[in-house]
Amino acid sequence: MSETGASAKRPWRLVVDCNAYTDFSISVSPAVERAVAKGEAPPTVFLDIFDRDSITIGINEDPTQVLDLDFCRSAGIEVRRRVNGGGAIYAGAGSIFVCFYLPTDLPGIPQTSREAFPLVLGAVAETLRRRYDVPAAYRPLNDVEVQGRKLMPTSLKIEDGVMTMRILINTAPINVEVAARAIPLPPEKVKDKIHKDMASRYTDLQRETGRSFSEAELEQLTRQVAEDAFGVEDLQRENLTDIERTYAAELRERLSSDDWLYGKTEAVRFGDLAGARVGRGRVKAPGGLIWTALKIRDRSVEAAIVNGDWHPRPTESIDWLERDLVGCDAEVDALEARVRGFLARQDIEFAGIECEHLVAALTQSLDRLTPAATASA
Repeated sequence: MSETGASAKRPWRLVVDCNAYTDFSISVSPAVERAVAKGEAPPTVFLDIFDRDSITIGINEDPTQVLDLDFCRSAGIEVRRRVNGGGAIYAGAGSIFVCFYLPTDLPGIPQTSREAFPLVLGAVAETLRRRYDVPAAYRPLNDVEVQGRKLMPTSLKIEDGVMTMRILINTAPINVEVAARAIPLPPEKVKDKIHKDMASRYTDLQRETGRSFSEAELEQLTRQVAEDAFGVEDLQRENLTDIERTYAAELRERLSSDDWLYGKTEAVRFGDLAGARVGRGRVKAPGGLIWTALKIRDRSVEAAIVNGDWHPRPTESIDWLERDLVGCDAEVDALEARVRGFLARQDIEFAGIECEHLVAALTQSLDRLTPAATASA
């Protein structure tokens, strides 16, 4: 692979490890991303094999909206909120993450979500078809499916000069009954899907091939995906560095807290509700599910929450949108003008999310305003 630029001087590495999905997501993964961004680690492909079942939600999600937290507690299911986008994901022991942490100054590295998902996920689908004769197919925006059944959820972050793509391949079956109770699916979420319930909607590689997979074979699968997506054939297997382990420990301490988990809830964001009205909306867009909540006082927006399972770029742009809505008149036309102006910015990308989708959710929020004392989440 011909390479130029500062990042091209360092060979790509492959790291193979076993961590819980939750712990990897909040500690190891962002630690590697940070190290690559700082030039302290080379371009990295990471194979993580999950050692137990667990759940994460996206950075722009409210666990009280997307999870049955009482059930999760009673079932002993660990829950964490990630630092990247996407939705709530139940990952089972034996399944894997194939993750890419790649400097964007490398040739051929996508610069946008619209470029990244078809390139990488198309390559994953091709790898699975060729190696295992599984009829996997890329489904826009960010799914790989087998005859309508979801095989792998994904997340993407392109920030600080690094493209981070994390592909969770269900190589082993999960307990779909437990997963379905832990993550209830809103009807909007599956209205455009062939399969409407979790048991029929999800599949795994063991089911599709009729056999299990050794660590050695999973490593070869990871290497093949890297080659098919980026043309890299000579990944050097290495361990995490000491600085990455230090970063991971720091991140684990901060992102395991309840303050972080509940950071996008109304209880945290809305504060004093005396005399206010609250309304909520929920709309499915091609890029994902949008949840909005507005706190209205004196006919203007005092606070706004925009949650969802899509992949904004940069991640913090959701916070910018929420701030832009504050002070807006509580009228559809005024909110639409704010949203349209925001989306016209050149420094953001809401792939699969258009102005009309956000406005539809905000309109629902206005239509459903209720005095806060009687509003139900």
